[in-house]
Amino acid sequence: MFPSGRVEGTLLCHVGPHRIAFEAGEVASIAAPDAGTVSAHRAFLGAGGAQRVLVTATGGTVGVDGLEIDSEVLSVLPPSPVVAGASGGSLRGFVMTRGVLWPLLSLDAFQRYLRGLDGEGA
Repeated sequence: MFPSGRVEGTLLCHVGPHRIAFEAGEVASIAAPDAGTVSAHRAFLGAGGAQRVLVTATGGTVGVDGLEIDSEVLSVLPPSPVVAGASGGSLRGFVMTRGVLWPLLSLDAFQRYLRGLDGEGA
């Protein structure tokens, strides 16, 4: 499990009607989707494509429908172990911004979790 605390700079991402956030420092680049893109829609049992792709430092990808950058310093509210486990260990906690609660995920761990949903492995 990840420590709670604070995060400075987040990418607020939309996946259909859902929302997820990542620490900006975890994103090496933002790219256009290609055949190897893993869509975050998998986590929500959806079949949507991606408009933007977040690329990890190791080359892993997570596709999202849209994103916004938030430069504020945000407090991270810790998740319960049950909730964190349901996301394959990728849930770091929750951040409150723009009047709503956003799940804050580890980009690398979430990408591995998404690949594991289809049995692709990590």
